[in-house]
Amino acid sequence: MNVSKPFTALSPSVDLDVLAVLAGSSTPRSGREIARRAGRSKTGVQHVLDRLVDHGLVDCLHSGRAQLYSLNRDHLLAGTVEQMAGARMELIYRLRDQIGSWELPAAHASLFGSTARGDGDVHSDIDILIVRPMDISTDDETWRKQIDDLADSVRQWTGNHAGIAEVSAADMRNQYSKRPPVLEQVRRDAIDLAGEPAKTLLQGL
Repeated sequence: MNVSKPFTALSPSVDLDVLAVLAGSSTPRSGREIARRAGRSKTGVQHVLDRLVDHGLVDCLHSGRAQLYSLNRDHLLAGTVEQMAGARMELIYRLRDQIGSWELPAAHASLFGSTARGDGDVHSDIDILIVRPMDISTDDETWRKQIDDLADSVRQWTGNHAGIAEVSAADMRNQYSKRPPVLEQVRRDAIDLAGEPAKTLLQGL
């Protein structure tokens, strides 16, 4: 699934791009602004807006000579539209819930990379950094099952591969002293999921 544009799992059409913009907007927007945010032509977007207004899913407000559009959140389909638009946040909630319930808690867990930035596509990995506590062996059966179950869940939830970068707390400083690219991505993009916050974890590294 393209987590940054989850509507495309159903259809790559202009309609869904327009609805994604409207679902993420708290104020009415012009057709030109919607087209810019959707990355689509103004003509194509205007045709879609006119049709969605006819269906009642989109409201059109006349402000002087301008026409401003917003999602009709009272419409029967509005909840479905908002749920699809919120798929990325739902993924974050599910990751936090699953990792937070582990029998052997992670010292740290965070989402990073394209999914954290919101610019991935259907082929992007769901990148997750997991820091294993010092007192837990890499071969611990319970720990390994937690990691494997997490990878399986990500695949089931999204269809994407889970790119899990696992490192022990003891080796964290040694392995990351050379500032590899993954560390810079975590430092820049991390969304904390469990354990010690990324900002604290990376202090001094």
